[in-house]
Parts: sequence; structure tokens; C-alpha cells
Amino acid sequence: MKYTTYLREHAAWLVVFLVMMLTIETFLLTITGGTWIMAYVLFAMVSGYGIGTYLEYRKVLKFTDEIHSVMDPLDKKYLAPEMLGKGKTQEEREILYFFENMETSMNNEVSTFRRKSEDYKEYIETWVHEVKIPIATAKMIMTNHKDQVIAGSGIEMEMDRIESYVEQALFYARSAEVEKDYFIKPVDLEQVVNEAVIQRKRMLIAKRALVDVHDLETKREVLSDNKWISFIVGQILDNSIKYAKEESLAIEVFCEEEDNHVLLHIQDNGIGMKESEVGRVFDKGFTGSNGRSNKASTGIGLYLCKKLCKRLEHDIKVTSTEGVGTTVTIVF
Repeated sequence: MKYTTYLREHAAWLVVFLVMMLTIETFLLTITGGTWIMAYVLFAMVSGYGIGTYLEYRKVLKFTDEIHSVMDPLDKKYLAPEMLGKGKTQEEREILYFFENMETSMNNEVSTFRRKSEDYKEYIETWVHEVKIPIATAKMIMTNHKDQVIAGSGIEMEMDRIESYVEQALFYARSAEVEKDYFIKPVDLEQVVNEAVIQRKRMLIAKRALVDVHDLETKREVLSDNKWISFIVGQILDNSIKYAKEESLAIEVFCEEEDNHVLLHIQDNGIGMKESEVGRVFDKGFTGSNGRSNKASTGIGLYLCKKLCKRLEHDIKVTSTEGVGTTVTIVF
């Protein structure tokens, strides 16, 4: 806040001052020997105007500096009115009153939004659990009536896809509050990977996939949540299947140690992606140029993986070469 800017913004007072000074000086001209009086009055009025406006400027500056000193360190700026006191002047009290009203209004809006969001989340979770029942029933019926028509129709594989998307919806609904739904303990990486592969066996067979899992035995245990890391690994495998080349798919899963961290690599020989797009793969809804040609792409899978890894205090990285393949690395 600058004094010169303050004067420009209060130019009306300068106009009033000049009119008054001109009136007084004109009156003094009518008095014999009033030259010295005119000089003194001019000096006194200019000095008074300068000192008065500067003192008023300093008072406003002190108030705004106090607001900055309170607000700038705060992550939640809306809490500032509670820390600013009641104000020393009428103007300050009015400004703080407006702040308090805005804070109250915003808190009410946030509370309303939070309730609606919680209701929607509960609905999604309920819907997912309900829809899992007919999916499981349909899969059981297909298993019990496994004739040649069903076996060769691809229905079982499509049911697996539906189940995967339903599971993704559930994890998406819970991802905002994962800390309330996870338990950190030693997790067997080899078991997690093998179970994720088995769950996708029909889709892998359809892609004529060769899956090579190795070097997990000696580094098989990491600290994580079994349910959440299983979902993350599954999403990465789903991406490998989704972006496989037409001829065949090869997936390699292995571990290595680096700087006291365990790195789980999931590598495929799929269509890959452009170098310019790799940095955006974790953005919500980003599908890239290859994703635009694939109607099954949603841009949600890797976004969820990144979000969950961050909350589990893991890191996740992607390297890719277009036409060669993609490697996703989870750092424990």
C-alpha cells in the first residue's frame, strides 16, 4: 500500500482543501498588510493537510498490515476473522463485521456441500455393494452352465470387466478418506501380484498374454495396506491389457531394492505413449492420443493409483516409449 496511491484515491479531499485554501487566501487579499498572514496560513494549511492525510494513511496501513500478518501464514484463510479482534475504529469494526459474515456464510455453504458429498458417497458405496450381488450370481450361473456357447461367447470376460469397473467406482468414492479405511502392515507382494493376475486370467488369455513374475521372493514383504495396494496393482495390469498391441501382450513384474526402498516394476510391451504425454498420465481424466482412439479409456485408473499411493506414502512413476511399451514403478 503506497501513500501516493492513497492520495490519488482520496483526491476529493484535495479538491475540498484547494477550494478552502483559495477562499481563505482570496479573503486575506482584502486585508491591508495581509501578505505575511497569507504566507503563514498557506504553510499551515498545506502542512496540516499533509500531516493529517499521512497520519490517516498510517492508520489504514497498520490495519491492513495486521490483516496480512494474520492471513498470510494461514492455510485456511477463512479463519482470519477469528484472529483479528474487534477493531479500534468504526471503519475497522465494520470491515471485520463483513469478514465475519462472509466466514459464516462460507462455513454454511461448505457444510451443505459436505453433507451432499457424503450422501452421494454413501449412495455410490451402497450401489456398488448391491450391484456386486447380481454380478456374482451371474458368474456363478455361468460357471454352473458352462456349455460351449457361454465359453466361447466372451460373456465371462465382459463380466470380469464390469466387476473391475464397479470396483474402481467403489475405490474412487472412498479415495478422499482412505486414511479411515486402511491398515498398514507387512504385505506379501508376490501374493498380491499373483492374485491380481489370476483375477484377470480370462482377459490375459484373450490377449494371448505372457506374464513373467520374478524376483519377488526375497523382497516380497513391504509395509502397505493389502486391499489398497492390490487395487493399485490391478489397475496397472488393466491398463497393460487395455493398451496391448494386437499381436500379443508380454507383462513382466519384478522387484529391486534402491536406497533402502523396494521398487515394484510392472512392465509391458504395449502401444506406449508419446514422451510429451508421460508427465500428464496421473491427471484426472487424461487419456492421451492413444486413449482417444480407445473408447474404453476413462483416465481414472492411474489418477486413482497416484492419489492412493500418495495417501499410503508410496511413490509411483511411469516411463514409456511410444510403440515399445510402458513401465509403472511403485516405490515402497
